[in-house]
Amino acid sequence: MVKVVLSIRSLDIGGAERQFIELVKHIDKTKFDVTMCTMYGGVQEEIVKNIDGIRYINLQKKGRYDFLDFYLKYKKVLFDTQPDVIYSFLGEMNLFSLWCKPKKSKIFWGFRASNMDLSQYGKVSQLMFWLQKKLSCRVDKIIANSQASVEFHKKSGFCMDRAVVVPNGIDTTRFGRDTYKREEFRRKYDLSEKDVAIGIVARIDYMKGYTILAESAKRVLASYENVKFFAVGGGDETIKNECEKILGVYNGTRFIWLGNQKQVEDIYSGLDIAVSSSFGEGFSNSIAEAMSSEVPCVVTDVGDSRMIVADTGIVVAPNDAQSLSAGIEKMLSSDLDALGKRARERIVENFSIEKMTKSTQREIICGWSNKCVA
Repeated sequence: MVKVVLSIRSLDIGGAERQFIELVKHIDKTKFDVTMCTMYGGVQEEIVKNIDGIRYINLQKKGRYDFLDFYLKYKKVLFDTQPDVIYSFLGEMNLFSLWCKPKKSKIFWGFRASNMDLSQYGKVSQLMFWLQKKLSCRVDKIIANSQASVEFHKKSGFCMDRAVVVPNGIDTTRFGRDTYKREEFRRKYDLSEKDVAIGIVARIDYMKGYTILAESAKRVLASYENVKFFAVGGGDETIKNECEKILGVYNGTRFIWLGNQKQVEDIYSGLDIAVSSSFGEGFSNSIAEAMSSEVPCVVTDVGDSRMIVADTGIVVAPNDAQSLSAGIEKMLSSDLDALGKRARERIVENFSIEKMTKSTQREIICGWSNKCVA
């Protein structure tokens, strides 16, 4: 049995966190002895506490500048555990996992980002990025969720010779069209069968292109009286305020802000079209989840988004409101039901949780034993 420590900064709402939890749920407990560590816990902590067959440790880091105490605490956990492999997700935990690992443990880093504009983030985030770049050659393996992420980090100067791609996996049982939930959603927001619900599921963040979406939505709403937009996700209130000004009279009436939603699968069932307006993505969970829910997507040509949707959606230029609104209008004239069914088939065949878990397990065993199997 391979002893594995899976580590992540927190269990708050987010794509990386969701993938992490799915891996912990589905990893083969007969082959892997799993310990899971977080720095801070988070709103999804109870989900992890209820997963059978794992050991969960909240290291209770006391804020951003709690370095020494956290380092000693995490180092002791890893020393007591003596894992064969430590697989960590994202910047802070990647660095501490490398610094704290026992001598004989292999260290894997998980990368999710691509095309990041670091100037839009704080000095601490920039420092962590720089440190990871400098230390990346000391890592046994890097597992990225997209080819775009590999290329971005390579161009940024990271040592990516031992990088592999394991695309995200979608729970196709959870994310599927639910007729009852669809009717409930559309009744709640006064949508008739002729009305078209367009949604975005993404945190309100610079990279997600919300202001571009707001400009595009304003154009579409002016031309189509039967359309409503819905935005799921919390985040930067300054960006949201800017969007509200752009939307004008449509804000709150035909562009509805839903904030963070725990049961996001219920929202997808109510939608007819999903939009991703990002200008920086790796593998977008929200695109794949929408597709699994039979919702065709209009996406910007960033990260692996074009590859994910293939011929089931519409791909537009990033950071271009006119291109995005044209793509949405083109989708409005398409056969949404037929595209939605094809979209789900693509996710089931190529991007299931089972595929992601098996690929990750193979990479862990390969990296630990140096015996790779097909």
